[in-house]
Amino acid sequence: MENLTQWHLTFAGIENLWLRVLVLFLAIAALYFSWLGVKTISPLARRLFLFTLRFAATTLIVILLLQPQIEQKEVLKLKNKVVCLLDNSASMTLKGGDTGITRFQLVNKFFKDNAPFIEELQNNFDVDYLSFSDIIKEISYNDIERGLGLDGKNTDIIQTLKLLKKRYEGKSVRGYLVFSDGADTTELPSGVNKLDIISSLTRDLSAPFFTFSPAGNMEARDIAISNVSYDSFTFVRSPWKADVAIKIFGYKDLKFPVTLKQGNDIISSKVLDTRNERELHIDLSFTPHTTGTFLYTISLPIQPHEAITENNQVSFLVKVVRDKIRIMHVCGRPSWDERFLRRVLKSDPNIDLISFFILRTPTDVSEARNEELSLIPFPVDELFTQVLSSFDLIIFQNFDYRPYDTSFFRFSHYLGNIQKFVTEMGGGFLMIGGDISFSQGGYDGTPIDEILPVNLTTGKDTIDTTRLKATLTNDGLKHPVTALGADTDRNVAIWKDLPELDGCNVTDGLKSDAVPLATFPVKGNPPLISVRDAGQGRCMAIATDSLWRWNFLSVGKGGSNRHYIKFWQNSIKWLIKDPTLNPIHIMANKETFSPGEEIQIKIDVVGGNYQPLSGVQLGIDIANEFSGKSIFSATGVTGSDGQYRFTVKHDGEGYYIVKVLAKKENDEIGQDYAVFCIALENKEFKDPSIRRDILAKLAEVSGGKHFDLPATNIREKFSIENPPIVKLVGKRQISLWDNGYVFMMILTIVSLEWWIRKRRGLS
Repeated sequence: MENLTQWHLTFAGIENLWLRVLVLFLAIAALYFSWLGVKTISPLARRLFLFTLRFAATTLIVILLLQPQIEQKEVLKLKNKVVCLLDNSASMTLKGGDTGITRFQLVNKFFKDNAPFIEELQNNFDVDYLSFSDIIKEISYNDIERGLGLDGKNTDIIQTLKLLKKRYEGKSVRGYLVFSDGADTTELPSGVNKLDIISSLTRDLSAPFFTFSPAGNMEARDIAISNVSYDSFTFVRSPWKADVAIKIFGYKDLKFPVTLKQGNDIISSKVLDTRNERELHIDLSFTPHTTGTFLYTISLPIQPHEAITENNQVSFLVKVVRDKIRIMHVCGRPSWDERFLRRVLKSDPNIDLISFFILRTPTDVSEARNEELSLIPFPVDELFTQVLSSFDLIIFQNFDYRPYDTSFFRFSHYLGNIQKFVTEMGGGFLMIGGDISFSQGGYDGTPIDEILPVNLTTGKDTIDTTRLKATLTNDGLKHPVTALGADTDRNVAIWKDLPELDGCNVTDGLKSDAVPLATFPVKGNPPLISVRDAGQGRCMAIATDSLWRWNFLSVGKGGSNRHYIKFWQNSIKWLIKDPTLNPIHIMANKETFSPGEEIQIKIDVVGGNYQPLSGVQLGIDIANEFSGKSIFSATGVTGSDGQYRFTVKHDGEGYYIVKVLAKKENDEIGQDYAVFCIALENKEFKDPSIRRDILAKLAEVSGGKHFDLPATNIREKFSIENPPIVKLVGKRQISLWDNGYVFMMILTIVSLEWWIRKRRGLS
């Protein structure tokens, strides 16, 4: 920057050029005629003196008309700008192939190898140094030598160009030097061409771009999960699929497994053969068997010399919901109990019922041919193999499987499938009593015996036909299955008013982990209604075939069948693990948070009547889903609205599970969990390729040039125009006519000429 003073002569009186010419013409004409008037005067000295006076007067009059003035300007001679843009995104930390050199180290090397060029550039131009990723930040030349913080999480070239236009609007920028790998991570709507937008913005900047990117040998070795397409919610017992896009850089002929996990459990896996492909797509699928929000992770094994390991794993949350409750109902023979139960199930629009009741078995003798009978054969194989996993609940009502346990049907084999359906798939199983149920149906010693809440012993399972009322147990007073009233007292009164039952299957007691909800008040108090958790699923045993009396007799006495319907609704919800039965619900204000962001968590607790429950003691723990390390532990008490709220902050990225245990007066009410994620979105490592096409386009449309790094002797390969530029900082006008001396001189000259002429007698 240099300070200069400039002088200019201007005329303020007559601005029109032709008028100025006319004034000069008239002045010359006047002088000409003046010379004609004095040329006869002698001596010569007098003649010249008079003409000089006339010339001086005319000149002064012309000056008065033109009004000349001197303009003094103070100006600064400025330097044109050159802008150096350095990519500080995380992808610049990647090492190329087997070189062991990071991309940004090549940038540092450029400034060292071309130090004379940089020095010349700084002498001739005003050089700005900026770092960019998704924002622009001003840096210094020394920052480059010391090393930039390469922590940009996203590279947005479009946004960078917009910020440059705003920053340098009205300024003389003669060139942009861009050092980057071009890995733009912005995602635009389909149909929008990113290069077209970049080209348009580059033209608006009206200066050439000289771009520098790492050469081809700097491509990083990496296998990356670049994208996962999936539905964030799905239906229980329905297939769920994820389309996984995998990109391979720097490897050939790889074979590796792609694994899908739920938490830490592998639920699906496929082996991928890459051959020479750069991008592959693979489908991973599974069928969820329980409702809720679950964490799923897709992972790839880390390869030797792999530059990036962060993109070998992707985690996400999927909400599993229930569209309809699918129930398979198999009844050994028609009965009043079967009729009333089917009526309840079919009247519920949320239930999809597949019902079979047996009118004849394969061992029955019939004189007619099978094709002449109107009965539908029992599709045993299809039900208990092909479509078994699509059901939520299986009900065996007074059903004897043994007629189907032939060499053709092999029904005992299907009993093992039912056991797996419950223990491994989380399904529900209900056995209802009768004269061909429990041990009378031959289930003792079978896989069904292993999951039932009651023990079955050959020859000891009898039927007591005494007509008595069911009696609630202490566990049944509060259990959701037998909760027919709004509170305990009301529930006890309802059960006492229920009609008598026609008898009970007397089994050989309960399994150690079973829960009796109601008993039959005869000798030994055999369990009438009992439940049990079996593996991932649940089982229930109702040791009578006369619950229909709760409907028929209640209505017959002028009452209502609502308690009968309520019982079956409760039972089905409990067996399928319906989340509405959980007295505790945990909700976070969203699923994904940034590190350090406030996480708001609300806990709702309801009682047996599903009304808000106050004064509940809560034990709260938040831990990392994978490591199990706790980040927050606390206790709390619900208010009058049955709610407890708290906030927590944490910086560590990952998935975290919130577990809550609720107690009141030392009695456990229930527990629940919720999952949330802490993540700082980083798209830099999804695709580690060097985008020379973007950088080359920048250079092409702007009239610049693209170079591969390393680059030496750069001063010989391109130049930047440097036209002079000055800036006015002040000016001053000095008038040459507007003062009394000019007027006095004119008056004196005219008076002197008049006096001489008068004295000499001249005209």
